[in-house]
Amino acid sequence: MAHTPIAIIGAGVAGLAAARQLPPTSYVVFEKSRGPGGRLASKRINGLRADIGAQFFTVRDPRFEETIAFASDTGAVRRWSPRMGAFRNGRLVYSPDKQQRYVGFPYMNSLGNFLSQSVNVRREARISSVKRDGGMFVLTSTAGEIYTAEQVLVTAPVDQMRELLADFETDQIASKFAMEPTWTTVVSSDDQLATVDGEIIDACFGGDHEVFDFISVERSKPGRDSNLIVIHSSPDWSKAHLEDDPERVLSTMSSMLEEALEIRSSPLISHRWRYARPADPTVTTQKGVYQVDSGLWIAGDYLAGGRVEGSFLAGIEAAERLKGN
Repeated sequence: MAHTPIAIIGAGVAGLAAARQLPPTSYVVFEKSRGPGGRLASKRINGLRADIGAQFFTVRDPRFEETIAFASDTGAVRRWSPRMGAFRNGRLVYSPDKQQRYVGFPYMNSLGNFLSQSVNVRREARISSVKRDGGMFVLTSTAGEIYTAEQVLVTAPVDQMRELLADFETDQIASKFAMEPTWTTVVSSDDQLATVDGEIIDACFGGDHEVFDFISVERSKPGRDSNLIVIHSSPDWSKAHLEDDPERVLSTMSSMLEEALEIRSSPLISHRWRYARPADPTVTTQKGVYQVDSGLWIAGDYLAGGRVEGSFLAGIEAAERLKGN
């Protein structure tokens, strides 16, 4: 039975941000996957890569700005200035804006890799339960490993958090901060995306389209040189088709893209994100952190409006609570 003063569950942005604020010997981060970053995800497809999670992020807070500036200096982040469009009344129109966007370089998971540098992450260690035993917390992994900790921070999505903390009262917070799914589809196409007025665009918001939420041309991002297009479906469509066969979703989304934008494409993969974004991003906790019990905290983007930056700031705030407890 191994012991750590602080156990952090989840090596997404919030978990990594929290760990970076703590003394190196005071914590262990448990991550169920092979790599860090959570939904800062990319996937290799036929020798190419596509960002299948977050497509970009923005920067507002000075603390996040400082970290992103450092990441940029090391080559892990680049600015992305796409020509933007949006669907209005079912038609794709040119919709430029002045928003500065950033992406991981050469892929979105590069930011997760950057944040995990010098962080003690135990990968492929899926924690299945957290229980209290006197003054300690007992964590059990799916492999049967047992760990003890004096404090615990859970940064997993809300439904997974609820399962992990089945012995604690989390129903109210879970219902208040529900998350919505997204189907992500990747296709290849040598055709450009054009608005009804012939403007060539790099990305577009779904606007009032019933199926699309965001579409991105991978080659428009720094460091990408592929003909891949990533499509995020809308929350409503994703919920209605959540349990559909991935191949059926792939075929449907590819056909809808071809019809809406009058392009030719080859469907490649579809990925189901069950917990993609907060159902209501305007509902937040104070600084993206919530105390479930003495020494037990939760933090993450679903408590902070759903943005990458919000997740990062929630992690920083969680670390302050852990250090002050």
